[in-house]
Amino acid sequence: MDTLLRFITDTLDPIATVVGLVLAIPIVWTWLNLVIGRKRRARRWLREVRSDPGQRPALLLVDLLADKDILAQMERYIAGRPELAAIPNDRRYRLGRNRRLGPDDLADLASEIRARSADIARAGCDTVHCLYAGPAAVAALIGAEFANGTRCMIYQHSQGNYENWGPLRHTFD
Repeated sequence: MDTLLRFITDTLDPIATVVGLVLAIPIVWTWLNLVIGRKRRARRWLREVRSDPGQRPALLLVDLLADKDILAQMERYIAGRPELAAIPNDRRYRLGRNRRLGPDDLADLASEIRARSADIARAGCDTVHCLYAGPAAVAALIGAEFANGTRCMIYQHSQGNYENWGPLRHTFD
């Protein structure tokens, strides 16, 4: 029994320690690759999606700010982006109001958003580029309407210019 205990302690223990350390290296490497690699793939996917205008894109210009005419600024932004400027007028859709909106207007806006979504679907568009200026409640309605349809790219107004924030739905896995 003493010889078996000595064999285990003197021979098998060091071997088990070395094997454990050697096996820990690929396990840690794989875990890091999964965690860091996933983030890197997600960033690369977002960059690629943001630069792809789509095979048959459409524009949805939403100007719901009272006492402001954002439409001219949107048109300037579109003119400066060749991939957006190439979208023909028959696939450019507008939603706007020249007055202050309230909760009573949401039902009409929801039906109008649904009608625009149906028009875009009938046109066979695969990507909707949405430039939005207005209340958050209407943005939520637009998001709900386009979440299960074609790819919807969101453009955020920031410091006097629009910026492509990527798709409404992120599916990079």
